[in-house]
Amino acid sequence: MDRLVHHELRAVFSVLAASAVALTASVLFHGFSPPSDAGRLALYATGVLALLLVWTLLRASRLRWFSEVRNFEKAIPVEDIDPPQAAERLLRHRPFSPRLFVGYVLGAVPLALWQPLTTGIFLWSALDWLSEAAVAAHWERRNGLLLWRGRVSSRPWELSVSRRPPTRTATGARPGSPTPAPAPEVPEDPRRTERPTT
Repeated sequence: MDRLVHHELRAVFSVLAASAVALTASVLFHGFSPPSDAGRLALYATGVLALLLVWTLLRASRLRWFSEVRNFEKAIPVEDIDPPQAAERLLRHRPFSPRLFVGYVLGAVPLALWQPLTTGIFLWSALDWLSEAAVAAHWERRNGLLLWRGRVSSRPWELSVSRRPPTRTATGARPGSPTPAPAPEVPEDPRRTERPTT
């Protein structure tokens, strides 16, 4: 099983790496020329970011054809998940999806050699996954739950949900757990007397 947020972020890292490879191949093949109109480029970038913001808000809404939240609410509740054991592929241990990277490189490099601007398509897919990760993380935090995918290996896209484990205290104990009893005090020896100092 894999956390949905980790899966989406892993896809983002893989696609960004594939896009970087495609852009590098394009620069080596065509050479680098700075954009002739930096103002227009900034306008396009602003437009893409505004579109991404609207797309993310639509996904976070409850609108019928756009909402990811509705899919999260339909996730199958599972109580027997122990999150540390269930997340076999934690993001910090495996931040990259080799299959997705290779697939994107095989598609992105030929397109970038033909037309360098086509890498924008791949960058858009990375931003799309990033927006889904943001929506999922917000939903998890708001509801105190964790979203998982791959509980059934034949249907890896199917979502399940479990409770978020309570955070640990500074001593490593779970909140609400009984505090360890203090060490017993050693009684003083009544025969012990202080020697007078001379």
